[in-house]
Amino acid sequence: MASASDFDKRARIKNAARALFFQFGFSKTSMEDIARQSGFAKPTLYYYYTNKEAIFDDVVIEEAQLLMDTAEAELPPNLTAPEEIATFFRLIYAKLKQHVEKVNQLPDYLCEHSPHGHPIIQKLNDLFEEKLTPMLHRGVTKDELHIKDIAVTAKTLVFMSEFLNLDWMRFYEEELRDEIVETMIHTMINGMTRRQ
Repeated sequence: MASASDFDKRARIKNAARALFFQFGFSKTSMEDIARQSGFAKPTLYYYYTNKEAIFDDVVIEEAQLLMDTAEAELPPNLTAPEEIATFFRLIYAKLKQHVEKVNQLPDYLCEHSPHGHPIIQKLNDLFEEKLTPMLHRGVTKDELHIKDIAVTAKTLVFMSEFLNLDWMRFYEEELRDEIVETMIHTMINGMTRRQ
C-alpha cells in the first residue's frame, strides 16, 4: 500500500511534468528535465514511473478526472435525469472549450497527444462511463429514461461523444461545434426518453 509520502512524491513529479509538458511539449521534455523541475534524482522518478509516457498518461488522466469532477459538482440539484445528462455534457463541452482556447495559443509542435494512444483513450472513456452510469440508473429508477441496458447505453453515450476531443475542437468553428454538440445532446436525450 502506498504511503502518504509516496502520494506526495508522485504529485510533485506530476506537477513538475505538467508544467514542462505545457511549456515545452511532450517530445522536448526529458526525464532529466522532470527530475530537475521536481527536485528528485532520476532514479526516484523511475521508482514511481517506468518512463516519461507513464507520467504523461497520469497527468492526462488526472486532468480529465478533475474536469469531470468539476462538471459533476456544478450540476444544479433537482434536475430530471434527462436534464442532468444534458447539462453534464454541456458543462464538459464548456470546460473543453476553455482548454482549447489555452491550447490554441500554443505553437502546433506543443500540441501533442499521448504516445500510448488507445490505452489512455480507453481510460478516459472509462472515467466518463463511471460518471454517466449513476445518472442513467437514477433516470431508469425514476422512470424518466426508457433504456433496455444501462451498461450498454453508458458505453454508447461515451462512444457518441468521443468526437469531443481537442483535435476536433481546434479545427472547427465554434458556432458549428456548438450546433453539433446540441444536436448530439438532443438526439441522445430523445432516444433515451422515448418509450420503446
